[in-house]
Amino acid sequence: MINLLALIVCFSISNRSSSIEDSPCPRNQPVIAYDAKDDAIFLFGGYCSTAKKRLNDLWVFRNNQWKKINQKEAPEARSGHAMVYDAFNDRLLVFGGKNETGQLLNDLWSWNRSAWSQLKATGPVQRQSHALVFNSNTGGVFLFGGSNAEKQSLNDTWIYKDENWKRISSSSIPPARLQHTLTYDSERKKMILFGGFDRTEKGKIVYGDTWEWDEALGWKLIDNNESLARDHHGMAYDFISKSAILFGGYNQGYLGGTWHWRGERWVKHKHTSYGPSARAGKPSLFYNDTAQGVVLFGGWDKGNRPLMDFWKFDGRTSAWSPFVQSSKD
Repeated sequence: MINLLALIVCFSISNRSSSIEDSPCPRNQPVIAYDAKDDAIFLFGGYCSTAKKRLNDLWVFRNNQWKKINQKEAPEARSGHAMVYDAFNDRLLVFGGKNETGQLLNDLWSWNRSAWSQLKATGPVQRQSHALVFNSNTGGVFLFGGSNAEKQSLNDTWIYKDENWKRISSSSIPPARLQHTLTYDSERKKMILFGGFDRTEKGKIVYGDTWEWDEALGWKLIDNNESLARDHHGMAYDFISKSAILFGGYNQGYLGGTWHWRGERWVKHKHTSYGPSARAGKPSLFYNDTAQGVVLFGGWDKGNRPLMDFWKFDGRTSAWSPFVQSSKD
């Protein structure tokens, strides 16, 4: 009997340890960045639904499996932050978010494949739920919006380049918002902003507008479609179909469906019903060079449960399939 109990205890400990070390705990709004040079997918921090706390763990998904990366020093635990892969400098950049005590942050950290370092440039105020994207043409990192410590939505535009932040002005500016998305259209050299919401005295305003940023002209409103209004969605640029791909989000319910944008209007893809379930919670979308398609990861399902699944969208066939990463030696 004693041996049986010992066996049960050992199995329980082993199983619990394995579940912790073999994959990240489920989390809302997973913050993902794709390293094209190494074909590696990185996840940092976020709110863990099972542990019920914010984390500062760093994971890499390579050869179809997760591996936790040991960090001697790391940014403090947070959620509501943003992370991007800076291809010009071969590094991950993490900015802002909310820490475990509820304080908003405006620190900028760099991961160089072996260690974190905090970058000291002065720039945007503390915030969460902002959007960050890399401009592959200029090498700058583009930031827009979010929510500040007073829970006010923001509509400031910043670029981080040459180790400095610079605030950008424009004659036309998108309304303040949070939980929106940004992506960079490298074919047309345009920054694309879509959706999100704002808190006002009259209540929540959910946006269905699409703005484009041009280096010479600044921001310009291109389309405003209230029927597409949503927040907590995912968006990424697809190099195959040369379009921005939009999936999921929330507006009085969880949304599915796949849409693409080529500079004029959003068009819904007519693919089969097989694919990711309707979801919000900011699923991460990014283009995977090796797979030659847009990859989706995570989000929240209709039961408010965090998801940890991977899907690939093929821009040639407009079809989704489970994502299987190509193995590397």
